[in-house]
Amino acid sequence: MVTAEATGDRQQEQISSVTAADQVQVRFHTRQTKYAVTDAAILVPARLRRYGLSEIINHLLELSTPVPFDFLIDGKFLPHRTSLSQYLESNGLSSENVLELEYVEASLPPSEAAKWEHDDWVATVNASRTSSLVLSGSYDTCARIWDRSGNCRAVCKGHRGPVKAVAWIEEASASKSLDEETKLQFVTGDGKDGTVFAWEYDTAAATTKISYECVGHAGAINAIAVSHDKSQFATASWDSSILLWSTDAEDVEENQGDGRAKRRKVGQDSSASGSVPAKRALKRLTGHVGAVSSIVYQRTQGNALFSGGWDHSVRVWDVETGSGSSSMNCERVVLAMDHSSVNGLLVTGHSDPVIRIWDPRATEGLVVKLGLHGHKNWVSSVAWSPSSAYTFTSGSYDSTIKVWDIRSTTPLYSLSGTGGEKSAKVFAVDWAADWIFSGGEDAEVRCFTAKGGQSSA
Repeated sequence: MVTAEATGDRQQEQISSVTAADQVQVRFHTRQTKYAVTDAAILVPARLRRYGLSEIINHLLELSTPVPFDFLIDGKFLPHRTSLSQYLESNGLSSENVLELEYVEASLPPSEAAKWEHDDWVATVNASRTSSLVLSGSYDTCARIWDRSGNCRAVCKGHRGPVKAVAWIEEASASKSLDEETKLQFVTGDGKDGTVFAWEYDTAAATTKISYECVGHAGAINAIAVSHDKSQFATASWDSSILLWSTDAEDVEENQGDGRAKRRKVGQDSSASGSVPAKRALKRLTGHVGAVSSIVYQRTQGNALFSGGWDHSVRVWDVETGSGSSSMNCERVVLAMDHSSVNGLLVTGHSDPVIRIWDPRATEGLVVKLGLHGHKNWVSSVAWSPSSAYTFTSGSYDSTIKVWDIRSTTPLYSLSGTGGEKSAKVFAVDWAADWIFSGGEDAEVRCFTAKGGQSSA
């Protein structure tokens, strides 16, 4: 066994002032090989918290620039204000045992980098995973396309009510400049009359046009999701149904409805004119009682679609057959959900306001694996980190955005989602690459950098 004196003079001074009864044996290990230290047991003061333990690792590594670390015991983070002795006592453990401590580089708190003003509340935001473009939908009846420099590249006019759902279908290639001629496809949903439009965006000309209208819903659109392979998208509505649509822009027909789509003229930012072709749904999924508030496709390979509604249920659908494969009721209305391509877990936001983590792969069916408490009002939106198996972000009517790690029972960070307006609600969050985006009652899309260490790796 290595004594703690070997970790350096500072640690030696700390330990010399305590008795053997005030010390505990720990064994450090990490999955980050560049920060690996000896795996021999070390005697350290039991009063040490995260900061003191981090100092020991830094000294063992002889780092010229200090690196902050977080520590996990049995796969759960040691709270920053909890000492080793407090942990042992609360878990009924003896200080005579060797405590296994996994350490990871701590992530830096997200910082606000920019905000993009709108004319009214921002209801939804969707960032491209392959380019710098961001879609937003607003209560001013418009959708907007932004680049991450804050330039509004297009304003999409056509809806009569608030645009409460947007989603990219065909995204720009990361290897291409946005000034090169590329035709991109995206979808918007009206949060009042249930209109769904598919659009084409010309990146070089910075113009948009409506490609077709999706005809079939009888209520407001709450959510839009695009399949992993981009072959179809789904819409969720207050009319209790989910409709599945092909993304093939040629699979349309003349709109023979009430003439509304024919009379509808595309706004000044579009090159389209005249009538708008209609698209009919591939399938209608029914089963929810009341509004369907959220949907997301399985982000890995598979045929599953997840949905949540005001009937307190989370459902799993087979999009090939159009049938529901499982359903689970929880205590409160389901307001938001997202599926992780990294860990396969489902996260949901609710009105209680608890965040719930589900494992759709569980043999016993949909069961809540974890409940996280921290928000003080409805959790309106959630989004997994695209690169982490552990972290996600949430937005709430309590005006905050929180960043979570499922290995901790408390949020890692809490951010103001409304610029200090405590009465303003956050309606939407999204996470793409190293950026978190949000929108809400402050009529702004806020952009946060989410770079940092590897506590979420």
